[in-house]
Amino acid sequence: MFVGSRTRWITPDDDNFGFAAWAHENKSDLLTLGPGRHFGEWWGAGIQRKYGQRNKRFSLFNVTRWNDSRPECCDVVPTLYRGEFDQEQITACLDRLRVNGSEAAPGWSAEGIVVFHVAAGIGFKKTILKDEVPKSLAGA
Repeated sequence: MFVGSRTRWITPDDDNFGFAAWAHENKSDLLTLGPGRHFGEWWGAGIQRKYGQRNKRFSLFNVTRWNDSRPECCDVVPTLYRGEFDQEQITACLDRLRVNGSEAAPGWSAEGIVVFHVAAGIGFKKTILKDEVPKSLAGA
């Protein structure tokens, strides 16, 4: 089992907010996810904004696969919309989050969404703030 952040592989000795240590402590449960890569968000107490949580949490992104059956150590992100890949719907979801805040952590502002394109089999991250083209790609 390998554990990673967005940019690198991590270990309990070279960790990212305790995620690798948590993953190794919960290894037997996490292995029930099966082979492949399993993406999610590590959030809560002691991680950036904390979202009013007492503990750290791992929320899986694949809502279709894990919403009903998942390891007890994992949560699943809320589903905000399911349907055609439609820019207007994506914008509407972001607007609702801007106004109403997070569905995962009520009372807190939301950062963004992951849009999963079924036909391509890929997720796209869309944030409320700072979603513009990175400076390194501007003009490229």
